[in-house]
Amino acid sequence: MAENSIKTLAGHSDGVLALAFSPCGKFLATGGEDNTIRLWSVPDGLEIQTIKAHEGDVRAVAFDPDGDVFASGSWDKTVKIWRTADCSTIASASRHSGPVNALAFAPDGKLLYSGSDDASIKVFSSPKGGLEKTFDPGIGDVKALAAAPGLLAAGGVQLQFMELPSGKPLKKHDAYVYGVKALAFSPDGKLLAAGTGMEKRLEIWCAEKLELKGSIKDSDWINCVTFTPDGRHIVTGGVAVKVWDPATGTCVRTFEGHTDEVHAVDVSPDGKYAASASNDKTIRLWAL
Repeated sequence: MAENSIKTLAGHSDGVLALAFSPCGKFLATGGEDNTIRLWSVPDGLEIQTIKAHEGDVRAVAFDPDGDVFASGSWDKTVKIWRTADCSTIASASRHSGPVNALAFAPDGKLLYSGSDDASIKVFSSPKGGLEKTFDPGIGDVKALAAAPGLLAAGGVQLQFMELPSGKPLKKHDAYVYGVKALAFSPDGKLLAAGTGMEKRLEIWCAEKLELKGSIKDSDWINCVTFTPDGRHIVTGGVAVKVWDPATGTCVRTFEGHTDEVHAVDVSPDGKYAASASNDKTIRLWAL
């Protein structure tokens, strides 16, 4: 069943590549090919602030666990940390030698991980933005990251699990044609969802055993993944936004309305809304 969105957020002048709900659920941060970050109020969809954030596409945005700051990563090779209250810049780090594709805060919010086309993961202190370490996951371009207590997952042409805080590689999985486009841990850290983009497959991993539990084949690209706050469903984006039951592998809801590819999805902390960012320059809010 296709369903319509409750709100369309228009403001970006080019494709929207990244988004994240604030932990309080009142804000949505979005980043796009217009080099800006926009902060919106939820659920009314009013634009609060536009930040001329980077000198290139904003490819990743992430809030720290308490919501005081958020981070952005860009094609311009920089990682920036912003104060949520006034959108002022706290830190700007130019430590990567390639575009930054992915960001993940450590569960305690003290560290920020960034993944780049330079094949490295940089570990920054938060909110100061000092470089703490550099990890080499050994998978080439790093396109996706997800962090859980004691564990970091990195995706590119392969999937690499790494121990935290050491960054020691634990397990590599390379059974992909195009690689891993998106990663998300369940709220309890027990499951990892991996989206394979053009391979149209959603993988479910057991984080404790580092074993593949299940693989769901779809008719649609799987560009982005996130779990609902209760951990019972996975939301993906491709052409449409879909809600999956990982236990049964069935698609339980489909949200259609975007006129181009969906690059990012997130679910509000209260589980009421899903948000999707698209190449069609819009963000849509859907009632879950």
